[in-house]
Amino acid sequence: MEKWGDNFGEELWDLAQTMTKASEITAKYKAYNARVEHKDGESLITSIVENVGRMFIRKMDAIKCIISLAEELSEQFEFNETIADNFTYYSSKYSNIDNRPEPDIPSTLLENIWMYRNMSLNPDTHFFNISVNTSYSSVHVPQNVYDRYPWVLEALQWSEALDDVFVQNYNSDPALSWQYFGSSTGMLRHYPALEWDREQVDTFDCRKRSWYIETATCSKDIVILLDNSGSMTGYRNYIAQLTVKSVLDTFSNNDFINIYKYSNDVDPLVPCFSDILVQATPENIRFLNEYVKELQPEGYANVGKAFVKAFELLQNYREIRRCNESISGCNQAIMLITDGVPSNITEVFEQYNWFENGTKIPVRVFTYLLGREVTKVREIQWMACLNRGHYSHIQSLDEVQEEVLKYVTVIATPLVLQGVEHPPTWTHAFTDTAENLESEADDDEPPRLMIAVGAPAFDRKANHYNETRTARLLGVAGTDIPVEDLDELTLPYKLGVNGYSFIVSNNGYVLMHPDLRPVSHGRLKENYNSIDLTEIEQILSDIADIADDSLTGREMNKVMEDLREQLVFSKVGKMLKVPVRFHYDKMRRVSLEYQDYYFAPLENTPFSLGLVLPHDYGNTWIKVGDEIKRNQHMGTNISEFFVGENWKVHPEWVYCKYHYLEGHEFKTPEDELQHFLVRLYEPNWKWSQQYEPEPEDIQRDGDEEPNCGRKTLDDDAYYCNKELVQLLVFDAKVTNNSYRSWEFQNDRERKIIEMYNATLRFVATMSGLTRWQFIFGEVEVESDNEFGDYHKMSIDETWYKSAILQHKVDPKSFVYSVPHASDEPEDVELKVTASMGIFPRDGGLEAPGCVTGFQFSHELMQQRFMEITSKTTCDGCIETCHSETRDCYVIDNNGYVVLSESSNDTGRFFGEVEGAILKSMVEKELFAIIPVFDLQGLCLEERVMPNDAFSLMHPLKVLLLGINWLIAEFFITLSKFDFWVHGIPSPEYYDAEDYDESDYSDLTRPKKPKKIVVNEEEEYFNRPKEIRTETVYNACDKKSELYVMQQDKFIKGDGFIYESLPSNPAEYGFHPSSVKDLRNDQNIRSRLLHRPYFAKRIPRSNLLMIIVENEYPSDHVVLSAAPQDINYNVSEGLPCVKTRLNFLPRRRLEECYTEHPDVSTECRA
Repeated sequence: MEKWGDNFGEELWDLAQTMTKASEITAKYKAYNARVEHKDGESLITSIVENVGRMFIRKMDAIKCIISLAEELSEQFEFNETIADNFTYYSSKYSNIDNRPEPDIPSTLLENIWMYRNMSLNPDTHFFNISVNTSYSSVHVPQNVYDRYPWVLEALQWSEALDDVFVQNYNSDPALSWQYFGSSTGMLRHYPALEWDREQVDTFDCRKRSWYIETATCSKDIVILLDNSGSMTGYRNYIAQLTVKSVLDTFSNNDFINIYKYSNDVDPLVPCFSDILVQATPENIRFLNEYVKELQPEGYANVGKAFVKAFELLQNYREIRRCNESISGCNQAIMLITDGVPSNITEVFEQYNWFENGTKIPVRVFTYLLGREVTKVREIQWMACLNRGHYSHIQSLDEVQEEVLKYVTVIATPLVLQGVEHPPTWTHAFTDTAENLESEADDDEPPRLMIAVGAPAFDRKANHYNETRTARLLGVAGTDIPVEDLDELTLPYKLGVNGYSFIVSNNGYVLMHPDLRPVSHGRLKENYNSIDLTEIEQILSDIADIADDSLTGREMNKVMEDLREQLVFSKVGKMLKVPVRFHYDKMRRVSLEYQDYYFAPLENTPFSLGLVLPHDYGNTWIKVGDEIKRNQHMGTNISEFFVGENWKVHPEWVYCKYHYLEGHEFKTPEDELQHFLVRLYEPNWKWSQQYEPEPEDIQRDGDEEPNCGRKTLDDDAYYCNKELVQLLVFDAKVTNNSYRSWEFQNDRERKIIEMYNATLRFVATMSGLTRWQFIFGEVEVESDNEFGDYHKMSIDETWYKSAILQHKVDPKSFVYSVPHASDEPEDVELKVTASMGIFPRDGGLEAPGCVTGFQFSHELMQQRFMEITSKTTCDGCIETCHSETRDCYVIDNNGYVVLSESSNDTGRFFGEVEGAILKSMVEKELFAIIPVFDLQGLCLEERVMPNDAFSLMHPLKVLLLGINWLIAEFFITLSKFDFWVHGIPSPEYYDAEDYDESDYSDLTRPKKPKKIVVNEEEEYFNRPKEIRTETVYNACDKKSELYVMQQDKFIKGDGFIYESLPSNPAEYGFHPSSVKDLRNDQNIRSRLLHRPYFAKRIPRSNLLMIIVENEYPSDHVVLSAAPQDINYNVSEGLPCVKTRLNFLPRRRLEECYTEHPDVSTECRA
């Protein structure tokens, strides 16, 4: 049996050497003078931070230029009624678009159709092939804002001149994505002009977007006190739910919140959130909303006790965060939602919130009085007014959003009053709303993640004639940055195989990481932008940690905490030789590795950048000279290295690219590269960077005046990564001759290749180049896809990663694999893929240069294996794999079946086929179990839910209540369903207080169309709820137990193991007189843990041959490598498990303004 394994291994090695010609490629590296040098991780991260920093400076300059012009235009603008009456603009919703159907304009706005200019739009490659016009901007006005209001018309008029700065910004930085200015009136002017999604109900309001609210209010600590006394039933209870939801929707990851319900007692709404503030992640917000809907009002309202609880909690957090030591202080507030206040609680405020004779009030109080018939209004007004807050009376659904949003203006007051600094605010990741407009959007593609940077603009005109300073926010300017643009700037080719970069926010949340998976089951996860670094990086404090079966993945260790803290607090440093569980291939393969971490802050942002390099082979790299000039001097046409169609370059790496993609479209990245290879020979060729260093970029701290007159670029401007292109040309030259044409050297080569039908060979390099070659000529396939279409990611391919990892175990060996049983087949015929890493050596150092490999028939490999394992040197002295008493397998180093007598086993995990055998090999330390945790999982759950909108889906049920009642029911139900899903639009954001009527005293105030008023609201919300069952997707944690063959046990040992029947039957409580009796004793046989087996590592491979004596029964054991749900002993849900994350360090944003001496003491009510 040992001979079988040796013979099979030698034959595979011979085939591999013949197919790949690895030695020939290795020799080329030396012949072409490739150098192997040490890679300095610290210098590398410094250069990448500078690279990303230059891009961030351009983005911040862009919004500062928008702000500067906006404030100037607004200040100088004089409103003229005659001009306003004839003003027209480009409407994203209502303008006619060339060659498109006319927009569906509401009947109430038809009389104003003349206002909307016609637009001409064309698909633009830079803007993801969305139809846009880069000559001007267009405007979105919310449904609940009338564009004929004087203050809206004023904003529309003066902001039109922002087109000049929009165009200038784009011409000087073509990588700019969407630019926009969100006015405090609700108007959004965005560049370039585009058509809004007219298929969906429009509930968009820029003032509800995170970039607007975060810019205006900074980070906040908020405690919501929700009245749960007996009077809060029926309609008032539902208004309270919507009020809470509207408030929660204005929070983001930088905010910390909690809700306490109060009646006789004061209790946290969510029991596991007791005495803490939780981060306002989408998951926590959804969790709070669910608990609000389950409230059962009872008892009387002890509002004083509720305020004491809230004040004590906030005071505790002020001490923890050292707010008194901070220049900016802390933004803290209590929001009271009630239908009335039974008593005066001035003594509570005096004790907990009025310090230094009432001149220092650290906590704002916002009060929301619900219902039409209320008492003691003055009392609840003064609660807010005497605590730097705002009072709102909410009588109906339409008023909720209007009143809720007013707190933003109040909290923004100190920022506006200081009026000098315009601190930029960076958001966490979000999905691009414009993605829905793409004409060729792929539902299977992950959503495009963006971040935004915004900054406030102040209304300077408001204080021209007033002795008392007025705080009015003019709006917020912003621009979006695709996260993929950041990834490109981290230069992944320099990090190398199994190296990667990541970005972490001040909250420890991951913005960019190769293992950040925002989508599962085709659904966007609700917590996609609030995944903590500790939930992704699988760092061990010690290799021995893997032996603990009780681990859930949420345990903290000192190494992980230290790394996270360094990143959160913007430190520069490194952590070397950190043990990790390195998983790949969709979390189906794993290896215990050591990694080196380097980190540094991205200046003037809340983000830090981390780099990860493999400790064993990631600290060296291959360097080449100026390959372009060398080949040009030799008279070699570089394009000759890229002939034919059987090659690809990494599709996500930037080699050379035009700044303006429109007009420079290429069908493939390969066409684009060949275009620039020709241009390299132009006399005026110049290597240009995407963001050229500028003198003013050096030592900028973000406060300098922006460069609004930066040089613009012409239509044919381009940029290239010179070093990457040089490496690519070198790799193309190294591999060119080997892959030019295939010729058999002798009959032996032809025989062994035909024996396995090895039809294809390939090579992939560190520069992202992949070549492949058909041995017997190209074969046409039905799908028209071939090897390069399935495997174009070079160093990111599974077979590439595996080959590099295998080199450490056995440098002269190939990695063999078959597709996982759950993967879609690439071809009709099942193929085996073999690959080996080539590590050129120079000066005593080696570095991964490329991976070479080939594919061959799985069926013929199986046949050949059976032929070899059926041969013996004696006649019948040993059972072969053809015997019915023997089951023969070949598995790979991670335990997946490569060969089996049953083709159905191919690609399955061996533990599912022969679990008892694998368990035995684990016990003998031939395999190690490495648990891997997916803390971004998504699980399906059937849930019974009350559904208030159910009757909307079945209107016939309501007919019995009468035609008149049905009409009322329909409109209320429609409002409720739409509002709950999309948020509640407000009829107006500003009331008479917000605008000085004298500004428009000579005008006739236009009337906005009124909504239908339904008088039966309260009766409607008291009706019984209907019940339905639905499938929901919930965040969950999963654990996979993955297996790794300990190849050293075979390499350094005997090379095989034979596990026979137990030599001491007495262990089983039986005493047979002979081995024959042992075989025949049914009682003993039934108690065997596993059958006898022989295991032999196939030399020069990652394969293990296993021969099982199947005439013996054994325990039925099934081992799985598939992810399994982790069940916690917590009934409340996963957010309760994750509360420990709230206690991890976070860096507060410093550029917040919480107080100002000019803040008016006038009651805001």
